Amino acid sequence: MKHLRFLGLILVFVIAALAVPSVFAGAPTGGSPDDPLMVTGTSQTIAPNSSLWFYFDYTPDTGAPTFGGRLGRSSGKPLANVTVDANGVGGLALSIYTPDQAVNWLNDAATAPVGRGTPFVDVLSDSVTHDLYWSGGFNKPGRYFAVVTNNNSTPVSFVLTVAGETVQTIPPPTPTPSPTLFVPITVTPVPTGTVQGKFVFQDAIGGTIYTASDNGSKPVAVSHGIDPSWSPNGKQIIFARWDNTAPGVYIANADGSNERIVFTSPRARSPRMSPDGTQIVFTQQKKDWPDAVWKLGVVDIDTGVLTEPQCSRLCFSPSWAPDGKTIYYDDPTYGIMATDKTSGAPWAVMGPHGMYWDTAKNAAMPIEHLPPTSSAMISPDGNRVAFMMTAQDHWDINYVAATGGSEIGVTKQDVMLYVFYNVRISSGAPVWSPDGKQILFLSDRNGKWEFYTISPNGSDLKQVLKNVTDTINIKYDFQHERVIDWSK
Repeated sequence: MKHLRFLGLILVFVIAALAVPSVFAGAPTGGSPDDPLMVTGTSQTIAPNSSLWFYFDYTPDTGAPTFGGRLGRSSGKPLANVTVDANGVGGLALSIYTPDQAVNWLNDAATAPVGRGTPFVDVLSDSVTHDLYWSGGFNKPGRYFAVVTNNNSTPVSFVLTVAGETVQTIPPPTPTPSPTLFVPITVTPVPTGTVQGKFVFQDAIGGTIYTASDNGSKPVAVSHGIDPSWSPNGKQIIFARWDNTAPGVYIANADGSNERIVFTSPRARSPRMSPDGTQIVFTQQKKDWPDAVWKLGVVDIDTGVLTEPQCSRLCFSPSWAPDGKTIYYDDPTYGIMATDKTSGAPWAVMGPHGMYWDTAKNAAMPIEHLPPTSSAMISPDGNRVAFMMTAQDHWDINYVAATGGSEIGVTKQDVMLYVFYNVRISSGAPVWSPDGKQILFLSDRNGKWEFYTISPNGSDLKQVLKNVTDTINIKYDFQHERVIDWSK
């Protein structure tokens, strides 16, 4: 019997040894434009006196409005905004290559790039906020390249980001019908289920707004706009609109009737009604890139009087704590933040923390950057903040205590799919159930964006609202969208 067990173990390791090379042998090294790395927005290390090639996809202007804090332009072609941050370590260079230049580089490594990065100085604080920065637009679509070069004699840790209205750094999921999606027999399928309550959602940024329930009935189109949400009593919907005639923050009855504008703003996002139903918090764009500023606003529904709570530079996805005074939001630069609606400076709920060893300085240095976060929302009891965060090549749902601390993971990758079959699953746009016991979110685990619920401890994952996603295609752009909201 012992011999049989031993032979069984040998067989397992042999199978694993045969499978692993097929998965990892072709992993990119970043050594050339033929072998570029993905831009993940996370910290990585570059060897001394070497270069790493990273790719990003760029498309021409689609005519759609510009969204997001760092994604934008004032006029002309949409911009690709590239930053390198190395906690002040010098000796790095950033070069940008077009597709044609990359081909030429393969024949002649002396081929000049279309642009080079320089330090980015914040005009408000007169300080360097990015070690290297480049911004520009291109005349045609294609795969472009950012090359980071380390001219030091020691390794350097850095974070590379590429953002823009028409920039794609992580390949979007390719919709495939669920029955044809390859799922190994070792993977436990996600069960389907139903949830109680009613839902308001958008099919795309600026698209159609629907209401629905999870009883198999057909969703009902009630309006159009951005980031819909429910009033506390579930009788009204709140949303933003960016059209050319009357952009701003809107309220309407749940069936779309009696629609009216509450506050006029050319670039408002993520409106949400206060617990007592008298005010609406939202974020609005104050400045465009490269000095993008998004600030919070609180408007009194009856009087239209605007209050602007203190917040950081890029204030997205605001939500009300149960006290009706504290507002939680996320800032891609600082992490999860909170502020008082009337007075006082904002404070960090979850920001960069910990130390790393800087080999160039031969010293321990504080970590100054978080992986990008988005779509923060406080729970109904005010104890936890759910949000999404990048994890190398995908997004996951996390939460953090409202009083502060480190993130706690909620969703996770399937190990078999991730390691052996190179399948990455992204999850995003989290919202809490009315009782705070579940998180509703989007995921592309079936090859297209669909809705799922999960308990905050990561258990009880199930697919819901199939009556919605079987009939309506949900478009998700990773631009701080409030895709759906849940009411009793």
